[in-house]
Amino acid sequence: MLTRVLFAGLIVSTPALGLELSQPIDCTPGTDCFIQQYVDRDEGLGVQDYACGAETYDGHKGTDIRLRNTADVEKGVAVKASAEGTVLGLRDGVDDHLVRSADDRAAIKDRECGNGVLLDHGDGWKTQYCHMRKGSVAVQKGDHVAAGAKLGEVGYSGDAAFAHVHLQVTKDDRVVDPFLAEDKTACMKDGPTLWSKEAKAAMSYKEGALLGLGFADYGLDIVELETGATMKAPSAQTPMVAYLWAINLQKGDIVQIALIKDGAVVQSNSDTLDHTKAQYMLFAGKKAPPTGWPKGSYKASAKVSRGGKVVIEENKSLELN
Repeated sequence: MLTRVLFAGLIVSTPALGLELSQPIDCTPGTDCFIQQYVDRDEGLGVQDYACGAETYDGHKGTDIRLRNTADVEKGVAVKASAEGTVLGLRDGVDDHLVRSADDRAAIKDRECGNGVLLDHGDGWKTQYCHMRKGSVAVQKGDHVAAGAKLGEVGYSGDAAFAHVHLQVTKDDRVVDPFLAEDKTACMKDGPTLWSKEAKAAMSYKEGALLGLGFADYGLDIVELETGATMKAPSAQTPMVAYLWAINLQKGDIVQIALIKDGAVVQSNSDTLDHTKAQYMLFAGKKAPPTGWPKGSYKASAKVSRGGKVVIEENKSLELN
């Protein structure tokens, strides 16, 4: 049974730090994994991550590093010990199942962490790793593990809305934000951190990110993207749809997607967000003309603007032969 750690009070002050953490997942952030949520540093009902953004939710006590979709779980992405320590507790055997409803959440009551491992690093420091793939836990209680040792694999067991590892850090059973290891209300991107130099550089703060940009021959549902469903590329006679799939967009963001042929916009769509979006999808497309789509190069062009500044801009091409 996984040891449950209770967290009382506010985020603890760590003036001497005393623990250095390496990246807890075997992936390349921004390429095949993405930070979805940080520790919520706001003490009230609002939310605030360590960089004064809103990439968190109320009361969130850890860092969530996600895979693109649940299909990527099948690749066996390792969850790694962020520091040398001893296994205090673990759980395995919880099914991987995305939580989408109140019934789903009720089914995993008291097992919200899903399959996980709790490590003791000494001097009151602990790290907890949650939502691992069923049957993947690779350690036993009492094992002494080195930093970087495989603990299991990324999954979506427990209270998980996407495939990810949730890393929770505590000192004397009080939450520590590894990205800004102090209890001041001020926030900053370059404050004192528990991360190693390499991990800090790899997991630098991003103002939202694209998980997907591409083409399909029909209007997509975000559930298909979350599960990694195979999408058919457009042909000369099918509808042509350009889509974007993004995370951590903010209220007021202007999101744009355009389908372009030879520099001319075939179809476009835009939206100004009226609240923050942990996940968001937008697409633009048209039915094939009576004579079919002309051969050549098409482009899906995505742009997100915030406060008059472009924060995300990417393009993807499709050759129609």
